Order: sequence, then structure tokens, then C-alpha cells
Amino acid sequence: MEMWIIVGGIWLLAMVCLTLFIRGASPARNRALAMARSRERRLKHREAGNARETTAASER
Repeated sequence: MEMWIIVGGIWLLAMVCLTLFIRGASPARNRALAMARSRERRLKHREAGNARETTAASER
């Protein structure tokens, strides 16, 4: 009886580790990170453009 508890625990641990590995190594995660990085770059670029416009408007 105890052997099945041990075998079941090892199997459960293996499935959890595989699930976490597959989620971490999946293309969806890489795609989500790429989208977040491009959004950050776009927002930073937009803020820099707004700052330039504000500076140019104040100089007029």
C-alpha cells in the first residue's frame, strides 16, 4: 500500500514539473514576452516624441 503512495507521489511530481517546463518553454510565453517588450519600446518612443513636441511648443 505505501509503495503506491510513493509511486503516485513521484508520478504527480513528474507531471507537475513537466507541466511547468512545457509552459515555460512554450512559444506562447516567448510571444507574450516579445509583445510586452515591443509595447514598452513603443510607449517609451511615444513619450520621447511627446516630450519633444512639448519642448518645441514651449520654445515658440
